Amino acid sequence: MTNERRVQFIETAMKLFAEKGYYSTSIQDIVDAWGISKGAFYHHFSSKEDLMLAIIQHYFEKMLASFTAIPQDSGSEKERFIQQIAAHFANMHEHKDFLQMMMTEQFPKISSDIHHYLLKQQTYIFSWYCDRLIEVYGTEIERYVFDVATMLNGMIRQYMFCVFLQANKLHAEELARFLVRRLDAIIASFSHEEAPILNKEMLKPLMELEEKEWRILQEKISAHIAHLQKKLLSLSLDKKVQHKIHAALDALEAELMNEESAPKEYVVQGILLYIEKQHIPAFADDLASLAKAVQQYMTTNRWERRKWKKKMN
Repeated sequence: MTNERRVQFIETAMKLFAEKGYYSTSIQDIVDAWGISKGAFYHHFSSKEDLMLAIIQHYFEKMLASFTAIPQDSGSEKERFIQQIAAHFANMHEHKDFLQMMMTEQFPKISSDIHHYLLKQQTYIFSWYCDRLIEVYGTEIERYVFDVATMLNGMIRQYMFCVFLQANKLHAEELARFLVRRLDAIIASFSHEEAPILNKEMLKPLMELEEKEWRILQEKISAHIAHLQKKLLSLSLDKKVQHKIHAALDALEAELMNEESAPKEYVVQGILLYIEKQHIPAFADDLASLAKAVQQYMTTNRWERRKWKKKMN
């Protein structure tokens, strides 16, 4: 399935879930809307739960991309922060159907994978708020940054509900500027004698959960690579080709497991494409499984969280 067609499938299914509800929408409803057979559905998604997870991942990635899409030269850090919050509101306005679905479904009951994914995304967004607040207001707010981030998160979530109800009456940038003015007042109100309510010890379990899941993902990728290298030795290939593929898999693992810097997407994709272009039929399914695990690893913004992780230690 091409990426464009996958996106079409995901967006069509999301609208069905938003209109009818997850449990009232059958696989037959979905394949009828897609114009494919049930067999074809299971070729692309293992279950309705798997499809729902793909939908949530798709829209969360779009939402998170809106944070980072604002260029660095957009003025002061505070002005860029305002534009980022405005883009976040605009993104939710653009995807009202998704917001409606998120507000009406009980995701923990659908799938533990969905529940864990949403928890990780909430952790990421919270860490992003912490980082940006320090970049905007300076290191003097570090003592209170978890409290301020919690207040900001609460304000944004509640106003997002208002955007859903009164979309045409609320302007994204005006709302973002209004909220940042409130932040100015909140931060100015703190005194040095006042102790923060939240501290790193209270929030550490969230980061520990995320770190545990990332280690599991790393182990999964390493196992895929080891399996491919073992299979490689059993194939009747030219020794030079065999050596180059083995070296490519080593390079892929080194790039992904580097703890000191973010994996470069063009390097990772280039290695996977190189191996794919060797056209080894016995590799096809295993390589597809590896590529899927790598995609999951690359798209969850782990490396954006490094600064907050340092604050937690």
